[in-house]
Amino acid sequence: MPNHSKANTSAQSRSFFQQAWVRFKRHPLARLGAAVLLVFYLGALFADFLAPYPEEKSFRDFSYAPPTQIFWRDENGRLTRPYVCASERRRNPETFKVEVITDCEKGRYPIYFFVEGEPYRFLGVIPSNLHLFGGPWLLEDKAKLFLWGADDFGRDIWGRIWFGARISLTIGIFAVALALIIGIFMGSLAGYYAGRPVTFSIGVLNPQFWRFIRANRPVDHLMALLGLLLLLGLVWAMGQGYQQYIRPDLQRVSTLALAGLGLVVGTALMGMLLYFLVWRSHLARALLWLLVWVGVAWLVWITVYGFLQTSRGLEAVLAGLVGAVLLAAIGYVLLWPRVEFDLDTIIMRTVEVLAAIPDLFLLIILSVLIPMEVPPAVRFVLVVTILSFVNWGGLARIIRSQVLQLREMEYAQAAQALGAGDARIVLRHVLPGTYTYLIVAVTLAIPGFILGESGLSFLGLGIQEPATSWGLMLSKAQATGITAFTERPWLLIPGVFILLAVLAYNFLGDGLRDALDPRTKV
Repeated sequence: MPNHSKANTSAQSRSFFQQAWVRFKRHPLARLGAAVLLVFYLGALFADFLAPYPEEKSFRDFSYAPPTQIFWRDENGRLTRPYVCASERRRNPETFKVEVITDCEKGRYPIYFFVEGEPYRFLGVIPSNLHLFGGPWLLEDKAKLFLWGADDFGRDIWGRIWFGARISLTIGIFAVALALIIGIFMGSLAGYYAGRPVTFSIGVLNPQFWRFIRANRPVDHLMALLGLLLLLGLVWAMGQGYQQYIRPDLQRVSTLALAGLGLVVGTALMGMLLYFLVWRSHLARALLWLLVWVGVAWLVWITVYGFLQTSRGLEAVLAGLVGAVLLAAIGYVLLWPRVEFDLDTIIMRTVEVLAAIPDLFLLIILSVLIPMEVPPAVRFVLVVTILSFVNWGGLARIIRSQVLQLREMEYAQAAQALGAGDARIVLRHVLPGTYTYLIVAVTLAIPGFILGESGLSFLGLGIQEPATSWGLMLSKAQATGITAFTERPWLLIPGVFILLAVLAYNFLGDGLRDALDPRTKV
C-alpha cells in the first residue's frame, strides 16, 4: 500500500508534458516511427558524407547499371576487406542486351571507410571531402560503386536517395509550417474578434480621428518613426542578401533553404517591429490606413484607365461612371466615416472562397503562368508556397472554433479584466490551449505533402534536373514502364522510402495523439 500511494503521488507531481512523454514511450509504433524519421533526417543532413559521388555526377556509359557486386572473399576463399572489381558495359552476343560485366582479373579495389573523396560543402558552408566509404580508385575512376544501382544517367541511386530526402522530407515541413502560421494567425483573429467589429480606419475630418491621434505620447510617435526606418533597413538588407548570395546560385537546394530561412527570419523581425514599435503609435496606424486606401484608389484608377483605353461608346461611359463612383467613395471614406469590419466574417468568407478552388485546376494554371525560364527548384518552391497559401483554411476553421471556446475561460477573462492587451491574451492564455491539437495536426499533415511532392513530379511541377527528390526518382521508374519491375527493380527504391516515411509520420502522429490526450491516464 505505501508503494502504491507513493506511485500515485509521483504521477500527480508530473507536469502534463511529462505525463505525455510517459504515455508516448508506451507506444511502440510511435517510437519506431520516430526512430525511422530520425534516421532519414540524419541521412538527409549528412547526404554528402554518405554518398560516394556528388549529386550531379553521372556516368552515361553505365545507364541503368545494376547494383555493384561487392566481394568479401579473396581468390582463395578467405574473408578479406570488401572490394569491388573493374566493370564495363558489353552487349551480350546471345540476348543482344547491353550488360555490365564484372572482371576481377582487370583489378580489385578495396573499400575503405571514412576516406577522402570528392570535395563538398557541409550545410553549404563548411568545406570537406570526408566520405563514409570509398577509396582513391573512385577519384581515379578505375571502378564504379553503385550500392543500389544507377539511374538513366548513370548516377548512383544510393547517394541520390539521401540527396532527394532533403527535398522530400523538408518540403513537407516547410509547406506545413507556412500553412500553420497563416492558419493560426487567421483562425486566432477570427475566433478572438468574432462578434467584435474592429476599426479599420477613421476619416481625417471626423472628430474621433484627432482624439485617436492625441491618445498617444510624442515618444510613441518617435518610436514608430524609428520602427519604420528599421523596417526600411531590414528590407534593404534582405534585398542585398538575395542579390549577392541567393540569386547567383538558385539551382542548389541548400541555397533555396538559406533563402527560405532568411525570408522566415526577416518576416518575423518585420512583424515584431510593426507590432512593438509602429502599431503602438496611433499616428502610424493612421498613415497605414491612408496608404491602404490610396493603394486601393490607385488600383481602381489603373483598372478604369486601362478599360477606357480599350473600349468605346456606352462601355466607356459606364466604366467612367463606375470608376468615378468608386473613387468618390474612397475619397469620402478618407475624409469622414469610421469604417469597422467583422474580422470573423471576412476571414471565414475568404476561407470558403479558397476552399472552392480545386488543387488540380490551380496546378494547371500555375504551370502556365510561371515562366519556363524560372529555375526548376525555384519553380517547385513557388508552387508549394502558393498551395500552402491556398490550403490554410481548414486549420483556420479549427483554430477559430477552439479560440471561441478558450477566450471565454476564466483565466482569459481575468487577464482581460487586469488590462492585458489582446495580443498578450491570445499568445499567453488562449493559443497554448491549442498546442496539443497543433502538434498532432502537423505530424499528420506532413505525409500528405510528401505524397503531394511525388504527384507534382509526375505533373512536371516538382523538382527537376539536376536537383533530385524521391518523387522525381520514382517518376523515372514510371517512365520505363513494366521493365522497372522485371529488369530494373532498383529504380523502385525511392517508392519504398516514400512508403516508410509516410508510415513513420502516421505512426508518430497516432502516438502523439494518444500521448497528448489529457483524458488518458498514465
